[in-house]
Parts: sequence; structure tokens; C-alpha cells
Amino acid sequence: MRSNFMLYVSPVVALFSLALSAQEQASNAGLTLMARGNVTATATDTQQSRNLNRKAPVFNIDQVSTGAQSQAQFRMLDGALLALQSDTELLISEYKAGSATEQGSVVMELVKGGLRTVTGSIKGDAGNYQLKTPVGSIGIRGTTFQLSYINEIMLVGVWDGQIELQITRSDGTVENVTFGGGQSASFAQITVAGQVTPLLSPPAEFAGEAAGDEANTDQGSSSGAASNTAFTDATNLPSAQGSEDTSFIAEQAYQGSSNQTPVAELIAARSGSYQYGTLEQFSVQSTEGAVTDFQVSMTIDFDNGTVPQGEMSFNDAGGEWFAAFNGVVNVDQLELGVNFASHGNERAQGQIDTLFVDGIDQILGQFVLSETENPATTAGGIFLIK
Repeated sequence: MRSNFMLYVSPVVALFSLALSAQEQASNAGLTLMARGNVTATATDTQQSRNLNRKAPVFNIDQVSTGAQSQAQFRMLDGALLALQSDTELLISEYKAGSATEQGSVVMELVKGGLRTVTGSIKGDAGNYQLKTPVGSIGIRGTTFQLSYINEIMLVGVWDGQIELQITRSDGTVENVTFGGGQSASFAQITVAGQVTPLLSPPAEFAGEAAGDEANTDQGSSSGAASNTAFTDATNLPSAQGSEDTSFIAEQAYQGSSNQTPVAELIAARSGSYQYGTLEQFSVQSTEGAVTDFQVSMTIDFDNGTVPQGEMSFNDAGGEWFAAFNGVVNVDQLELGVNFASHGNERAQGQIDTLFVDGIDQILGQFVLSETENPATTAGGIFLIK
């Protein structure tokens, strides 16, 4: 078994090293958007550790670590978004911004744990983006992807774009394997010996990653996949009362619009707690007939990157539907989990998916609820609150 997964970064040696701190000698690689729980950065030249909190910088000599029940999110200097799950170690060896005469470059290593990233301006077309993992090195071509290293198995998911993984097998042979891009499998598991098993759907471990520890519900493999599922389920329900006009969805300024400030930057700039509870529009259906008295609200703690509480309620012929939920702000989106739900005297279960619109002044959401004992009794829909 090969053992060349760890990357050693030589200490910075300079005439003024005694006067300069490690942070001053190192280049800035990014900014912390959110740190929940135990999140630290250790300078590899001095082995000095520091706790990371919101707006704290990370440098190209840092090994960033998250503890149990901890998460961290970063905006890197090229605009990339990087989210680390709990029990993760990521070594940042090189992160250089491009210029008019020189391309930017990235060298990082996922030592253990998992991450999800939306890449920025530094792409891998010229081999200038390298993410080392225990099963090989990854190059990218402008993408959104997720990795999780669990029990010596690397799980790979490509949500958008394409990645190329250079695998060194146990016998020393090297193979380049492509994932995503519409022509290759988007999901796979890879052993440290180099065996690749394509998967037809996201691995179950990714579902637990998306919901966030605070919600403690382990649901949703990705915001896109979960949102599409919830939307399909909700809009396929038998028509009932509510705001039947759903055209307001298309009218919203989606968070990825290129002429707007990135949502992650707006979130990083906001502080304190803010309650979203003014219902702008909605469309809700139920298998039990007409829906009335629809209400939904949630509180977002921007300092801690959490959604400490949220509630939804409405009525149909079977009684009141009620759902309590919470979650986290994950880079540029909300990830929510339903903690308790009911319909009349029956227990229920469900899923809520949301995204920021109009900057971060409004929240567009979609949901599905169903009775636990009678899943055919279902309600769902979409809403817009501010």
C-alpha cells in the first residue's frame, strides 16, 4: 500500500523570520464564512494552532481541522466556496490568485473527512488545480463536487461539471478516471487500492452530510436533488385551494445571477439574528382538500450560521398540519431538517428545501409533508417569505 498521500510543506526560512509571524509570511488563501464547533488552523511551519471563527483568514500553510459535530465554510481568494464536514482535515499548500500574466494555482490535500466545493476562477484546464486525496489527485474543469473519505473508502459526487481523478493503484499503475460531464458516472466509491465502483445515485453518506448536524435529520443528498424531489412531489399533488399561480418562482432573482453580489458574501456581511416571516406568495396542495391559514416563519442567526428555529402550519379537512424545523447556513444556501411534524392527531414527516432570492432579503421554499402511518395523506407546495 502506497503511503505518499501526505504533503510536507517546508518551513518558511527568511532573514526576517524571527520578526515576522507565520501568518505574515504566508499568503492569504481565503476567509472563514462560518465555523461551528471546534474549527482550528495549524500552521505547518511552526505547528502553532489557532481557533477559526467568522471572518478569520486561512493561509497557504494551514492545515484546517474540524472536530466532531463541527462544520466550517470558506470563501477562497478566487471566489471558490469550500465547506468542510465534521472530523475533516484539509491541508492548504498553495493558493495563488491569477494575474494578467500568470494563472492562479491551487494545491490542497484532503487528509481525512469530507468536503463540498463550488470552484472559483481557478480551473484545472492547465493542470493548475490539484486536490490530493487518499486515493489519488483530482483535477477539475469548473465544477461543483463533493468528497467524503470514510473507512478507507472515498465517495465521489459531481453535481455540476467534471472532475478527473488520477489514481495510483496498489501495483503502481496509474489511471485517469473521469466523473461527471454527462458522459461518465457522476457518483462512485473508490478504495485506497484504486478499485472504482460507479454508483447510479448519490451515496447515502452524502444525504447525512447535507442536512447539517444541528437539524439531526440526515436528509437531502444535495440541495439541487432534494429541491427537485420536493418540487416534483409537491406539484404532483391533487390540486386544492391556495395561491395557484406559481409564476412568482420564475420571477425571482436566482442566487446564481452573475450581476449580483454572491449570496455567500451577503451572508458574511450580515450580523445578528433576522426573522423571515412575512408571507409574500404561496401555492399549497393537500390530498385532504382545501388548504387554509398557511403560515411559515424562520429565524436565521447570521453570526453562528444557523437556523435555530422555524415553524410551518396550515389546515385542511383532516386537521392542522404543523412542522418545526431548524438547520444551518451552508456556504450560500439553507439546509433544513424537520424535527417534528403532525397532521391532526397523527405524527408526520417531511422535507423542506429553500434558497435565498433577491440577495438574501427573501427565501423561496418548497416542502412535502406526509403522515407517518398513512403516507398517502400528503401535503406540499411552495412559498416566498421575507
